[in-house]
Amino acid sequence: MTGSVRTQVPAAVPPGGGHLPHVQESSSAWGILPPLALAAVVGLVCAAVLFRRKTLARRYVVASCTVFALVLSLVLVAALRPRDEPHTAAAHGAAAADERPSRPGTPVLRTLRLSGKQVGVLVVPGRPGRNLVGIGADDARAGTAGGGGPLRKGQRRPGSAQTWVSVDLPEGSSTLWVSAGGERKSLAVDTGSGRPAAVGALDSADGPECAAAAAGALVAGSDRPLTTCPSDRLTARDAEALRATVRFIAGRGDRSVGLVSDDSPRGRTAAAVVRSAARQEGVALTAPGKGRPVLVTAGWAEATSVTGAVESGRTRAQGVYLAPWLLARSVLTPSAGQLIPLRFTPRTEQAMAYAEALAARLPGEYPSGSGYAAWQRARGEEPEPRPRLFAASTAYVPGTMTSADGGGTSGHHHSAAVADWLPSGMISPVSGPMREG
Repeated sequence: MTGSVRTQVPAAVPPGGGHLPHVQESSSAWGILPPLALAAVVGLVCAAVLFRRKTLARRYVVASCTVFALVLSLVLVAALRPRDEPHTAAAHGAAAADERPSRPGTPVLRTLRLSGKQVGVLVVPGRPGRNLVGIGADDARAGTAGGGGPLRKGQRRPGSAQTWVSVDLPEGSSTLWVSAGGERKSLAVDTGSGRPAAVGALDSADGPECAAAAAGALVAGSDRPLTTCPSDRLTARDAEALRATVRFIAGRGDRSVGLVSDDSPRGRTAAAVVRSAARQEGVALTAPGKGRPVLVTAGWAEATSVTGAVESGRTRAQGVYLAPWLLARSVLTPSAGQLIPLRFTPRTEQAMAYAEALAARLPGEYPSGSGYAAWQRARGEEPEPRPRLFAASTAYVPGTMTSADGGGTSGHHHSAAVADWLPSGMISPVSGPMREG
């Protein structure tokens, strides 16, 4: 059956399910103001009556009136003070964080107000030479030309809600110009001194994933220079998760699997790990198709194409097994029976804290596994010791579908500003801790 897997878990998502609740401002303090005001007025009146009847000594009357008048004045001040809306307070907190200057030669994360909207701007790596600039607007442009000069048009790329523009920045302090919605604003950037080695993956299809990792570290409070990208190497944990995945596939009785990899250092090493594990388990590796499962160890762009092809029927597959770094919305959105080994549960409090922090600092951007891994490293947090296999599934509602790159395909698409891993969908565990080694 095209686009399905025997282990796929169907999702039944209640309205609003999976989204962070809006924090409502408590009104209990405001509720006590009228009774306090009434008590103060009644006290003043009673003190005046008792004084006129000479029932109460003068010094007690003065003391009582002073207290009641003080209470009444405090109530009036509190009542006249403007009340901040919850989202205004949150936006102020995010803006305050954005106003902290970046250390020279490190990634830059700021929020600009363009055409009445808060637009996140991410500059990676923030060093002299070629930089990747992510802007949270569909029609965004960027460049260094001042005085109304031409700016380079950006483009959307799989796995991210940002519009990406490659910009060459000079050494030291300079001005980056960003436009969106017909409005243009400047952003001060300090790339530091010297010309360190370029971060090569930023110029490749893996650029958005690298930028996502940089953003994850930034929102966790790190200000270290970016020197490597996730696609530069295969981690020991990810290698073990791939071996465990091949073992899981063999345990289900599948004797052949279609392998999709790429030429990145991580992709080449991952493919070698999978081939070795497949030989040990007696599983043949072939090209995708003919109803066999597909195992993807490529990057976000290639994986998005694979899951889209399975969903559409161009590739017939019994589900798609994903490498751990492919927890990206564009990869998970197509209905292709995706299964992925993870060392965390996406909707736990810790994982959602990252998603919410990212949404506050970079409005509209999607959370990702690579971004969360960088967030954990920056905070000194350890992932779970053994991975579990998770199934991703989306609930189809006519008129609310979302394309692989996050844009709507028809009707209204789900807002990208929601701090959630897979809106209108679920990422659910389908196995216990997987055996490694």
